[in-house]
Order: sequence, then C-alpha cells, then structure tokens
Amino acid sequence: MADSNSTEIKRRLKSSQWLLSSKAMELVLAKERMRCDRHGHFFALIAIQLKNSQSKHSANAILVLGEILHKRLRLTDEKGVLLKGGLGVLLPMTELHGARVVLNAIIHAASRQGVNIDAEIFTYSGHETRSKSVDSNLPTSDSDSEITFDVECNEDDTVVEASSSALKNSISTLAIPHGVNRIVRADNLSQSRLSSTGNLLSTGNVPSTHVCRPYPVWKRCMDISCSLVGLAFAMPVILLAAIAIKLTSKGPIFFRQMRTGQFGNAFPIYKLRTMVMDAEELKEKLLQLNERDGPAFKIKNDPRVTRLGKFLRKTGVDELPQLWNVLMGHMAIVGPRPLPCKEDAMCEVWHRRRLDTKPGLTCIWQISKSRKISFSDWMRMDLKYADKRTIVGDIRLMFKTVMAVFLGRVGH
Repeated sequence: MADSNSTEIKRRLKSSQWLLSSKAMELVLAKERMRCDRHGHFFALIAIQLKNSQSKHSANAILVLGEILHKRLRLTDEKGVLLKGGLGVLLPMTELHGARVVLNAIIHAASRQGVNIDAEIFTYSGHETRSKSVDSNLPTSDSDSEITFDVECNEDDTVVEASSSALKNSISTLAIPHGVNRIVRADNLSQSRLSSTGNLLSTGNVPSTHVCRPYPVWKRCMDISCSLVGLAFAMPVILLAAIAIKLTSKGPIFFRQMRTGQFGNAFPIYKLRTMVMDAEELKEKLLQLNERDGPAFKIKNDPRVTRLGKFLRKTGVDELPQLWNVLMGHMAIVGPRPLPCKEDAMCEVWHRRRLDTKPGLTCIWQISKSRKISFSDWMRMDLKYADKRTIVGDIRLMFKTVMAVFLGRVGH
C-alpha cells in the first residue's frame, strides 16, 4: 500500500506544471547559494512536509499545495521537490521575517482546503559583515521551549503580523551568515520550525542538508576499502618511520592538528612529525617569508623541517597516518585538503563551498604539475571537484597521485 502511494505521488509530481523536480530544485538552490556567496546576498528556504494523518491522500494534497504556491509566490521565487523529501520554497533576498509572512499565508490557504502541514524555515546569508550573535532570550537547539503567536486573517487572506517581541528580535538574529561559528558549521544555515498549530521553534544552526548533495555511498565504500588496504600495507612503513623519527630528533612521533572538515566541523588530523618541536612558535617569526598568497602558510625551504622530515614529505610517507582519519569518516581518499582551523577562518565566503564534501588525502591541486598558483585558483580547483564528484574522476586522481609520488612531486 505504501509503495503504490509513493508511486502515485511521483506520477502526480511529474505531471504537475507548478513544481520543479528534485534535481531541478537542487540546481536552483546551488545557483542561489553561489550567487549569495559571491555578492553577499541572502535567501530563505521553506521546507514543507504533510502531516502524517494525510499520508493516504498525500498525492492530491501535494498537487493542491503546488497550486497554492503558484498563486501565492512571486515570479522570482521557486518551488519544487526537495532531495530530502517534501516541498521547498526558495525566496531570494528574503530573511526570516518575510519568510514567516509567506509561510503563514501558505498555512492558512492550505488549511482552508483541508491540507495540514509542518514546515521549517532556513535562512542563508553570504555576507560576513551582517554577522550578529543569536539573542540570548531565544531558545537554542538544546531547548524544548516554544514561542507561540496568534495569526489573524482578513477576508482576502492577508496575514496580520504577530505581536511577539521575541519573534521581532529574531528577524535578524536568526539569519546567521558565514561569519558566525564558522568552525562549527561552515554553511551557517539558521533554522526555524513552524507548524499549522502556530508554534515557532528556533533550533539554531544546522548543516545545509537542503543545499548540499549527500555524500555518495560509493565514495564512502571506496574510502573504507582503500583505507583498510592502505593501512595494512602502510603499517610497516609507519613503524620504520616512527623509529627513525625517535632516533633523529626530540619530540613526539605523531603530529596532531585541528583541521576544518565537512560542513566546517573541526577534527584532529594525524601526521608523522616532520618538524622540530617548537615549530608552531617559530611560525610567527617566519610569517614575513610566506611564499603563498591568501591565508595558507608555505615556505619551500622551511627551516623548521628536519632532515628526515624532508624525505618523509617528499615521499608522502608523513601523510600515511591520515588513512586512519579516512577510516573514521573524518576524511576521504580524494577530496579538498583540509586547512588548519585558523587558516580556514580567514577564507572568503565563496571558498567555503569546498566544505560541502569531505576533505581528502589528495585532490586536483595536489597533483597539478605546477603548484605555483594563487590561493584563489587553488580554491577554484577544490570547488570544481566538490561540484563534480565521480567514481571515474576519483580513480584517475588516485592514479595520478601514485605517479606523483614516484616522480617526486608530492612534497609540500
């Protein structure tokens, strides 16, 4: 019964002249997000789900919602099926306040036709200078409290604004842009939940599940299998390198550093130590010698690198412990290299889209014949990969990385 109902819903959606398909909606959201990142604009996304009690009649209800959305929205707005399920309404240049007004109108129009819905409002901003901290009197994601308000409609279904002062304060403070908590969440989508009961629940920042493609199953399977095989072969090499490090210099065998991963989540990365113990302190004195533009710090003949460390870097042996990061799910075999949290915090807004996918051991920039490119071009290479992940492309990059090791082009 459930399968036949799902088939009927898909058939009705395909025949709908008002709603975009999930793939088309995904493309629209991706384009709008890139536009906002480039120009500092913002948008709101309303994610609509039908009430459980209406599952038997959901096919007709969705078509009714499609017609309502077509009548209520502007020409610049988009509506369609979301990858995560349900319907989505994209409102360009709209913050929480405006999205609430639109959603209130949708709720009342739908209820008049016997359709009850639950909905979430997501707001996204690409302008760092619009950063504001969340008001302390608003409930957070760890709170179960709700802000209630009354909605009134006149004869032509025009929505009269609520009088809750807390909601008025939330208009700007819930629209959290990239500049806030970027190490915790790179995408900085702010979320609010609204149901036909008239209750608004502020849930804080959430990952951009509606504007990012899900991590492919084939890619995770490849990560697990390659990391297991790699660790099996790499263990003797890591053991020999560990003994050599201990015999040639003072300090720990492994180097641990916090890096920024998928969706901006920080994680500890592990490498074989190639520098002297006080490398981080010496870095401050060497900043004027930095040979790379942007926030990244690189020196060709870094005086902090030990003699053994130069060999480990040239052969890529120092990166082998990161296979453990891959196995644990922090990283992938192929993906944009993770930046230290401090360097990532200095990246521009449009750079952060590279964090839609998991960081990796190697990517396009790492195997390029000429590494003397600008930081922005490096970021563009990462974005190119993040937008076009394919199994054939990953295998090709892995093969080129192995060849780069033999040609001595893996060095940092």
